[in-house]
Amino acid sequence: MSGPTPNPLRPADLNSGSVDTSLYDAAFALALGRYASSGATFNYGSTGDLLPQGTGSIARDRYYETEIYAGDTWKLTPDLTLSYGIRWQNYTVPYDTQGIESVPNMNFNQFFGARLAQSAAGQSGNLAVPFISYVLGGKANNGPGYFKPTNHNFAPRLAFAYSPSYDKKTVFSGGAGIIYDHTVVNSALYQATQYSYLFESSANTPYGTTGNPVGSFATDPRFSGLSTPPPPPAAPAAISAPYTPFVNGTGANAVPIGLANGQAFNEGIDNNLKTPYSIQFNFGFQHEFPQGFLFKASYVGREGRRLLAQADANQLIDFPDAASGQMMSAAFANMEQQARAGVPITPQPWFEDILPAGVGVANGYTSNTDLVAEALAPYPSRGDFADTIQQLAAAGVLPPNVGMGAQYSEDTYYTNKGFSSYNGLLTTLHKNLGSGLQFDINYTWSHSIDNVSLPAITPAVGGYGFICDVVQPRACRGNSDFDVTSNLSGNFIYDLPFGRGRTFAASAPLWMNEVIGGWEISGLPSWHTGNTYFAAANAYVAGYANNAPAILTGPLAPLKTRINGGNGASVNVYTNPTAALSEFTGPVGFQIGTRNNLRGPGWFNLDLGLGKTFPVYGDKVNLKFRVDAFNSTNHPSFGLPSASNTYGADITEAEGVAFGTINSTASSARVLQGALRLEF
Repeated sequence: MSGPTPNPLRPADLNSGSVDTSLYDAAFALALGRYASSGATFNYGSTGDLLPQGTGSIARDRYYETEIYAGDTWKLTPDLTLSYGIRWQNYTVPYDTQGIESVPNMNFNQFFGARLAQSAAGQSGNLAVPFISYVLGGKANNGPGYFKPTNHNFAPRLAFAYSPSYDKKTVFSGGAGIIYDHTVVNSALYQATQYSYLFESSANTPYGTTGNPVGSFATDPRFSGLSTPPPPPAAPAAISAPYTPFVNGTGANAVPIGLANGQAFNEGIDNNLKTPYSIQFNFGFQHEFPQGFLFKASYVGREGRRLLAQADANQLIDFPDAASGQMMSAAFANMEQQARAGVPITPQPWFEDILPAGVGVANGYTSNTDLVAEALAPYPSRGDFADTIQQLAAAGVLPPNVGMGAQYSEDTYYTNKGFSSYNGLLTTLHKNLGSGLQFDINYTWSHSIDNVSLPAITPAVGGYGFICDVVQPRACRGNSDFDVTSNLSGNFIYDLPFGRGRTFAASAPLWMNEVIGGWEISGLPSWHTGNTYFAAANAYVAGYANNAPAILTGPLAPLKTRINGGNGASVNVYTNPTAALSEFTGPVGFQIGTRNNLRGPGWFNLDLGLGKTFPVYGDKVNLKFRVDAFNSTNHPSFGLPSASNTYGADITEAEGVAFGTINSTASSARVLQGALRLEF
């Protein structure tokens, strides 16, 4: 007997076919109501051909990697050995073999350079800045690639080792070299799937009558089952290249709308992108001491150059008022400081001249400047420069292309504007097995600095991961996100001195030796200083999506890490959170604070293990017993303040959460693990 078509949203017993489900299905449809609209997304090929619905668009990317290396070792003297070589690395530009590839018509420097010149000249208007359009790219389309090929990635390397004849237990060594990165290809392929424009389009068919909700509800198609949705809308015509996003009209009548929209985000790859590289160098020595001790010490440096970093080509650029000569940044800084202090707002010539004359008074404010400070609160008092300018553009009172480009809200380019510097002192004390003990103790003192730490293949979230200000790329130069000043780690294995052949009970009978002999204890101790973080201002300065660090105005004393609370109460990294918070203020104009200038709690962990081998049949069959304790001391190591390090620690104490509150631990509770294994 055949039953009704199973409905996956019905209870299982109603799908059995033995129950009349018509009333249930009617009630189910009535509960979900009617369709207000029908929408669909359509994919197209490189020639504009519509792909069948449900098949998706499959990327078939192709690129090649070639590496050739030549090297040699030369024993210059019996004491000195040189090693040298050169590597040639060639990574071709990836392309889609089916032509599903689109690229912007301008690289970062072309577009941003045009904006710098336009802003410096005080020019505004819809056509003051050239539009970014997308064209077909890649070999399959005989078009431009994501970026230009780089065929001269030569990486030389040189190293030496010197063991003086008068002391063969000492070795000096060092070296330097260039290392190229692979992340260009990975980032390009990731980005290529995000913003293609030419190969995807959406359509929507609304039902009912605008402004007549009652009539629409009566006539809109009703839900009658998952297998009978309303018909999808007709596929729109394929987008033709070149395509200019977020621009209405063409030619002299073109009107950019992205900045006013507020959600017009875009990503592209800088056509001038080159392979990132780093210069690595080191120098050290090691010496063997009596009784099996070996000490090593070395200096390691690494300078990252042309590193991948996301930059907002639409970021804020200072703009002059031709009438008064006042710069936009000066006007905003004066206004925000007055708004922050709660004093009357003094009219600033820039706002009075650039905004429509009298618009502030016409809306009930004392001046145009007062309108900006009060109507757009709390952005001005926070120092949220970019959001203030965007809101003025959205309100239609700011001329196009003043401060920020009018075509996009944010226009991300993958560029080579990142850089880094690492310097470290690495020491190791090693003991060879002797007297039942062997161990390694490693200590590293290091410092890593960069202007952006986000991995290149990760999208920047909330502005975190952007170059703070392309005009001044060192503005966000600070401690790396992963920087740890001191790091101590080690390992040890110790055969306990009990049982036959050991220090104690060396002549113990067999039964006693089985109980007390052959035990060993091992451990993995580790400790390091706290990770870096910063107090974010909840203010977007240079970029519309670039949360800026707050400015530290007081001494560091109230910001020293001291874990407080626990035992049911909230845990805070500061003894006095209110005093710590008062040390910060929001950005002023283009001035922002220092990134990653704070340190979180340190880390400590000790894993211990205890084991013994029981001979079963000579040395061929053994029974091994082992028990391990991870975080054996059950010591809590705390995470960084705030729920997420993505945005630092917001200086705004939202929802009653005190500044510096720690919401998580960086270590788990003690875990015990036992094992019994037969080996043969």
